[in-house]
Amino acid sequence: MPIPLVAAALSAIAPQLAQRGMDLLSGIFRGAVDQGADKVTQMIKEKTGIDIHDAAENKLTDDQWIKLKEFELQHQDQLLAFRQAIDSHALEMEKLRVEDMKSARDAQVSRDKNDDQFVRRYTYHYATAITVLTFLFVFWAAFFPPNDKNDHAWRVIDTVLGFLLGVGLSAVIQFYFGSSKGSQDKSEQIQRLMDKKSGSGSEGGN
Repeated sequence: MPIPLVAAALSAIAPQLAQRGMDLLSGIFRGAVDQGADKVTQMIKEKTGIDIHDAAENKLTDDQWIKLKEFELQHQDQLLAFRQAIDSHALEMEKLRVEDMKSARDAQVSRDKNDDQFVRRYTYHYATAITVLTFLFVFWAAFFPPNDKNDHAWRVIDTVLGFLLGVGLSAVIQFYFGSSKGSQDKSEQIQRLMDKKSGSGSEGGN
C-alpha cells in the first residue's frame, strides 16, 4: 500500500525531477496532493525498486537516475493519463474559483451603485484593513519578535502569519488583480505533451 505523500515532500521531489529533465514525472508530483502521486510512487517502487522520497533528498545514484528516466519513457502513456487527470481536476477547480470571483465582482459593482456611502466603500475599506494589518504583523514579527523561546507563541505567530498571507492578503490580490493564467499555463503544457507524443507516434508509424 503506498505511503501518502504530504505537500512538503511533493514540493521537494518535483524540482529534483525537473532538473534531470523528467518534466512528466515532475508535473505529476508538483500538481498532485492526492492518491495520484501515491500511485505513481508505488508504481516507481515496483518497476524500478527506487524510493522516490530519495530523489527529494538527492540520495539517488547516477544509475538510479538513468533507470528513473527510462521508467518515464517506458510508461509515458500511463504517466500522461495521470497528469491529464490531475490537471483536469485542477482546471475544474480553477473554473469554479473564477466563477466565484466573478460573482463577487458583480456584487461589488452592485454595491458601487448603492446610495449608502458605507456600503459603496465597505469592500475597499476591508481590503485596505487586511493589507495594512498583514504588513504590520509581518513587520512586528520580523523586527519585534517575542524575546523568550516560547514555542507556543511562535506557533501562534506562524498560524496568524500563514492565515494573513495565504488567505487574507491572497484573497485581496486575487479579487482585484487575479487571473486564470495558471490554468492557461497548465492547459498549454498538457497540450504540448500530447502533441509531442502524437508526433512520436506518427514518426514510428512511417
